Amino acid sequence: MLGVTAIVGLTVTLLSVMQLARLVQVRLDESRSHAELLANAIYHRARQVVGTSSSPYDALRADSGLRSILESSLYSENVTFAAIVDTDNVAVVHADPSLEGTALAPNADLRVLIGQSGFGQLRETYRGQGRNFDFNQPLLIGNTEFGSIRIGVSTLLVRRDLDASLRPAALTALIVLAVAIVGAMILAQVLLRPIHVIRSGLTRLGQGELNVKLDLRQQDEFGELGTFFNAASAQLSADRSQMADQVANLESAVEHLEDAVAIVDPGGELLFVNSAMALLVPGAAIGARLDRCVPEDHPLLRLAGQTLASRQSRGPMSAVFTSPAGEPAERLLMTYPIEGPDGTLVGIMLTVRNLEYLTQVQSTIRYSRKLAALGRLSAGVAHEVKNPLNAMMIHLELLRQYVSPRRTAAARADNAGAAVPSEEAGKHIDIIANEIRRLDEVVQGFLKFSR
Repeated sequence: MLGVTAIVGLTVTLLSVMQLARLVQVRLDESRSHAELLANAIYHRARQVVGTSSSPYDALRADSGLRSILESSLYSENVTFAAIVDTDNVAVVHADPSLEGTALAPNADLRVLIGQSGFGQLRETYRGQGRNFDFNQPLLIGNTEFGSIRIGVSTLLVRRDLDASLRPAALTALIVLAVAIVGAMILAQVLLRPIHVIRSGLTRLGQGELNVKLDLRQQDEFGELGTFFNAASAQLSADRSQMADQVANLESAVEHLEDAVAIVDPGGELLFVNSAMALLVPGAAIGARLDRCVPEDHPLLRLAGQTLASRQSRGPMSAVFTSPAGEPAERLLMTYPIEGPDGTLVGIMLTVRNLEYLTQVQSTIRYSRKLAALGRLSAGVAHEVKNPLNAMMIHLELLRQYVSPRRTAAARADNAGAAVPSEEAGKHIDIIANEIRRLDEVVQGFLKFSR
């Protein structure tokens, strides 16, 4: 509204000043024309009077026609006086008889004012309380100048006439400005609505609301901007969701670490503290200062200061903390600088590693290695046991074939009177086979247990 009104106001003002300058030129030119016409009338009358008299000044004073012309000058527009002066600027004949015989102060020449530009004439016309300008025309007897005709023109009278003629123009300008303000209000409601909608959408987006959409269905630049905004909002919503999942996963992973982890900004304020660090360092919380959570001579504070000063990793360093159970516990300290994309130091990460947990892990690893070695040994022993058992089973089957009844009858026919195994031998073979199967099952179970 202010912009439209200012443009219209400046345009109206500029055009008004130009028009006023033009009117000043016209009025001053008219005043010069009236003064010149009056001076010519006085000149012709004075020439007639002086031509028939031996005393020019006395003749001019005595001529009633000349005096009538001078007195009628008061009715001319913008003319203040008319007089005939001698060479010393003493009034010989004046429209005001009381001023005859007195010296008239010289004024600026009207022709010089007429020769100025329109804005110069406007400045002179509206300067102060106004000025008087003279239109001069010399009086000659032959080639000798014995006086001059002075016609006074006042810029104050010109200004008064201009003010009277400018009232309708000023009223028109006010009406135009009022129409401009009303038009600007309507235009603002029409054009600024999409901007308000976009600002509202940006506010909602800045407050964390996801998937904000603008209802801008205009077929113009605002409509395109609304389309781009909706696309950017959807992309931002997807990125936020993905980032939230990643941050949640990261926080979950850090929270479940056995190591105590904290992030400190360059000012010494804690930005992140996991549960292990909160249990290890009483008072450690987001927003707290590290130097108020641990003593001044604590290795953790000293190591953090060294990392902030050198922007290099420090550690590992052994330090003793008080465990949640109130017992002293040895921990391993390490610090790492965190730099932003532009290379500036964002903060440092503090890690406090539990050596007892590491010992337990190492013991578990050693125990696992022993179990693995034992498994390999068991597998080898079982393999060595299974091979003889398999051979024994094969030979038992061969022996069973030899002592079978059919084979025995054939042997009796071929070898009459020879000794032949009895049926008791078959029973002993079955017992041996069963025991071998039992051993095989034991070895199989042992291999499964080893795996």
